[in-house]
Amino acid sequence: MSPAPSSALNLAARVAALSRAMARITGVLTIVIMLGVVADALLRGGLGIAVWGVLEVGVLFLLALIYFGLPATQAGRENFRVSILAEHFPPALDRIVTWLLMGVQIAVIAILCWATWRSAIFSFNRDEVSFGIVQIPLWPSRAMVAAGLSLLLLQTLATALEYALSGTHPYAVALETEIKSEIGSNDPDFKKEPA
Repeated sequence: MSPAPSSALNLAARVAALSRAMARITGVLTIVIMLGVVADALLRGGLGIAVWGVLEVGVLFLLALIYFGLPATQAGRENFRVSILAEHFPPALDRIVTWLLMGVQIAVIAILCWATWRSAIFSFNRDEVSFGIVQIPLWPSRAMVAAGLSLLLLQTLATALEYALSGTHPYAVALETEIKSEIGSNDPDFKKEPA
């Protein structure tokens, strides 16, 4: 393998690692949301004290959960897919359809990135705030959506690069990978028998 495809595949692997790191951040945010909601519920129920801003911050973190998790889903090829017809395509037709789908996916995500970044910048310039007891600026939530979609676009481009250079299909995960993730790679029944 020549150095250029190898370095391009290394770049794609780094983008996938970044996507997975963002997904791990969403796990931490889930814990923060849960702690805030539990503290608010306990204080309201026990002492009659409300924790202001829990709802607003929870909504902000929920946006991060959704949009920061999407790139890792693309990296792991774990997006929803309906492959009733695609499984029966001949290889040449499958390649054509796959590239068409990748093109549409990249175009749609690019349009969404453009629109969400414009919205975030507009919100920042206008000092938009949320309605509620605590007024929280809206631009951070809009920027999180835009950043998540931008990383999804980058991950989709990296997935297309992997498909072009190594033939790793962008919409199908290997059956062995799916089994390992479901039953665990340390399961003794999954160990391959020596031939």
